[in-house]
Amino acid sequence: MRTTLTLALLLALGAPAAAQDIVRHAREEAIRIRSVLRHVADDAQRNRASRQEGPSQTERINRTLRIGTNGELDVANISGDITITRGSGSDVIVEAIKTARGESDEDARELLQLVQVEFVERSNRAEVRTRYPEGEERRRNNRRNISVNVTFNISVPVNTRVRAHSISGSVSAREVKGDLSLESVSGAVRIASGGRVSSGKSISGDVEVTDTSVEGMLQASTVSGEVILRRIKAGQLEAGSISGSVVVDDVECPRLEAQTVSGDVRFSGALTRNSRFELTSHSGNITIAITGGVGFEVEGNSFSGSIRSDFPLTLQGSDSRRPNRTIRGVYGDGSAVLDLTTFSGNIVISKR
Repeated sequence: MRTTLTLALLLALGAPAAAQDIVRHAREEAIRIRSVLRHVADDAQRNRASRQEGPSQTERINRTLRIGTNGELDVANISGDITITRGSGSDVIVEAIKTARGESDEDARELLQLVQVEFVERSNRAEVRTRYPEGEERRRNNRRNISVNVTFNISVPVNTRVRAHSISGSVSAREVKGDLSLESVSGAVRIASGGRVSSGKSISGDVEVTDTSVEGMLQASTVSGEVILRRIKAGQLEAGSISGSVVVDDVECPRLEAQTVSGDVRFSGALTRNSRFELTSHSGNITIAITGGVGFEVEGNSFSGSIRSDFPLTLQGSDSRRPNRTIRGVYGDGSAVLDLTTFSGNIVISKR
């Protein structure tokens, strides 16, 4: 996504007439994605509405999975939230809450039995899955819509490696220091006080990572929603959204790439020496609020917006044909690098 978006923006900035087709294509693609997301959201809304109507029945399932202190857990859900927290000891404790709504109490009880929660243990690895009837089984039970929601509350040993995915539901993890990979199709993804986070991704929902330290790369992305990163230490950060803003506050990172097609990119915090920040938006503002005394080198480009810096810059060959829309300069020792690009938006560099 970074390469395609950057190419489109640079072409637009360097040769706006020749870039009209690229910009139009990007806009059409964003409209197509939003249309798909509306259908997904409508389906999820219909499912939620059906779960709120009629009598309900609930079943609770509790299971202990013995994977050791450095094991791996893989959770996959269809409809419902997944909440993972730090536990004590060496076991995974799973609570699954199935809730069904039907035309009657008997109908709801029958629906409960059609959706199963499966557990598989293999040495130091465990899998948890929800299974809904498909194909012939669904036809045999004369069920077109199965209104059953499964919510997972899971506690894990602190160093557990976790992969968790929900089709329609939020996924969150708190105070888990093992490698985390959390994904949702329609729902938010939240990670707090994590460690060794590989990724947090959503198709339709916000992605938020806070108070987390990662030795390597952290990736956070969504198609429709905001990406929010706060109080993060990482070797490299990649954050992106198609339709939504990207917010980065108080990060310590030598390499940051943040981009969005439709939304703002906002950074607030201190720069570090020899760091490089690449912030890009097609349709939105780029704002940077800097603390500390680290100097920086900046290159900023905006096709149809303005550029403002509260820092006194030593200019280096800014384009006189595009006043206030392109800038190259250095502040202080220039030890950090800011690469800022927007097609339709303003760029502001301020003191925090």
